[in-house]
Formats: sequence, structure tokens, C-alpha cells
Amino acid sequence: MTPPAPTPDPLGDDPNDPMALPLPPDSLLLEDAGPIGCAADRPRLVMQVLRQQMAELGLNLSLQEAAASPANRGWSGGDGLVFLLQGFRVQLVCAPFWADELLLPAAPWRQPGQSPQLLLGAWVEEESGVVRLPGVLTAAELLDRCAGFPHGQAPRTLPLTAFLGGLERLFQLVRLLSPEALTPLLTPALPSLQTPLPTLRTAAAALVVMRDWLEGQLGEALAALGAELLPATAGAFRSAAVQPRSAALATVSIPLGLVLGRIQCGPGRSGASERFQLILQLCGEGDGTEWLQVWLEPDLPGDLLPQRLALSVGDQVIDTGLDGSSEPLSLTVPAGNDGIGISLRHGGGSQIELPFLYFFRADLAQGEADHAQGESGHV
Repeated sequence: MTPPAPTPDPLGDDPNDPMALPLPPDSLLLEDAGPIGCAADRPRLVMQVLRQQMAELGLNLSLQEAAASPANRGWSGGDGLVFLLQGFRVQLVCAPFWADELLLPAAPWRQPGQSPQLLLGAWVEEESGVVRLPGVLTAAELLDRCAGFPHGQAPRTLPLTAFLGGLERLFQLVRLLSPEALTPLLTPALPSLQTPLPTLRTAAAALVVMRDWLEGQLGEALAALGAELLPATAGAFRSAAVQPRSAALATVSIPLGLVLGRIQCGPGRSGASERFQLILQLCGEGDGTEWLQVWLEPDLPGDLLPQRLALSVGDQVIDTGLDGSSEPLSLTVPAGNDGIGISLRHGGGSQIELPFLYFFRADLAQGEADHAQGESGHV
């Protein structure tokens, strides 16, 4: 029986030793790895490397292992752990040093309000104290690479090449952003608007009557997106450079922003590099004619809207193109009985969808009935 080939020694310095290989990029050597470890020691070695690098770079960042966190329960601690770095929840997943990929468990990402915001992949040679950190992924970037995650029981496979930026990117993210800027995969206050509504009660709650805005009632579904009702005068003259809005009966503003290429609303917008607003105006004339005017405009007059933003209102679509737009985007929908679907998509795939908007409550009742019929048809 032929014995198995020995594992390459990453620290071998004998040029005549065929097993001596140069260290890959993003590899770090622990100055004091302690006693020779086993696979279960990999997370400990990575945490030592983080502290060592922070000390060498003079970074005063808070770092603690969240051993009691719900996200650390229900999976093998030998594969990694969830820790807190400068207030960010980071999942560490380890793999053998010469592996090409790692296995990502789903359990930590199923904790509403406690799921990780960042994923750090580490390839560890525990016997030599060498750690390779090819980079980090945000929760949004992870979802782009693993569609449907974290649903399903089986761990997902991620290649080493999926990680971005090395350890420098991890330190840069936690220093430049606030924890609220990175939305975890599961957020109780902001249920996913990109998946089918699970129950009739949820569907009905996501239908909004625009006439209620005249009574100061915004609607829970819009409030969850960070929307606010504007005073009549603010809505009327908000974008006079485009056209007066004196016909506005009620105006709703939804502040939005791009964070690492993802559309964010509410608290997640705080770290946005580009900020803009979605304006919904219920307009009317003295003869009873009503319509909905939808605007997308930058926060500050004169700023550009981001590139590759596409606004969809019903069956109408308008976008900012590859160069962005110096002018607000605007679409109009006349009053009707059907619900109005509105969505905003960024070119990278990020999308936000608004609840269906109705002009009158009688139309809402019919919309609820339609949802009920659709639910019964799927039983």
C-alpha cells in the first residue's frame, strides 16, 4: 500500500525540499502561536492574528468573542465562531491551509437581529501558526454569491477566490462605516420585500391607500422603509427646477442610499456614499382629477443620481444610464382601480420594492380580495 503524500510545509525553507512552497498572498505568521494545535484551534489562532495585526498597525478597535451569542449556537465551534469587531458581528469560518474552499454553515445567519453582518474566511495551518485571510464579504455580497442563503440545512461551499480585499478590507469597513450601515440577512423590522408575502395578513398589511395620507396616516409598510409625510409646502416646491408641484395633495419621502453597491433605507442608509430620495405625490385638480407623481432625486440640489438606477412604476421604466443623471427621474400614473407597484433597482442586482399603492379604500378592499383568492388557489 502506497503511503499518502505528506502535506506541504508552508514554512519549509530548504530549496531542495520539494514540499517547501512559498506562502500564498494574504498569509500571516503568528509570532507566538503557542503549543502545536489541532483543527479545533484554528479559530483561536485567527483571533490571535487579528490582535497581532491590530497591534502592529496601531489600530484601537474593540474585539471580543461573542461566545454567548445565539449566532454561536447550533454549529461546530471547530469550524469558526462569531465575534464582535468595533460593534460589527463577524462570522469567522476556517478551512485547512491548502484547501480551495470552505463550508459555510447556515445556522448563525438564521438569528433575527443577531445574524452576522460580515463573513471572514480563514485558511489555517495550525501546526505552523500560519493564517491566510483572503478577504471579507458583507451579508449582501454573500447573498449575491449564495442565492437563497441561509435557507436549507446543508452548508454552502465558498471558494477562496470569493473573498475580497484581505484583512485590510475588514479593518477598513469597520473603521469607515457604522454597524447600522451593514444590514444583516434577517432583519425583523424590515422583512424581505423581494420574496413572496407568506400570509394574507402580511399581504393586506403591505397594501397602502394614498388617500389616507391626507389624514396623516402613512401606513406601517411605508413607515418600515423609513418613509415620512412631508408638509404640503415642502412637497409643493421641492423641485421647482423641474416643475412646480402646487397640485400636490400629499407628499411622501423615502430616503435611500447606496452602501457598497446595495440600496439601503432607514438606519442602513447612515453609511451611504450616495444619497437620494424617492418622492411619492398624490396630486389632484379642482375637477376631481387625481394622479400619482413619482420622483427620484438626489438629496442635495445639483448632485448626480447614481449610475444604473432603474425606477419602475407599473409598466413604466426609466433609468439613470451609465453616467448617472443630473436631473430627477419622474413618472406619472393616472388614478385607477388597480394597485400600483413601484420598485427601484441598482445595476448590480440590488432592489427595493414598495407595497402596492391604491388611490381609494374601495380599491384596497378589492385588492385584499384578490390576494385572498390568490392564497386560496395555492393551498
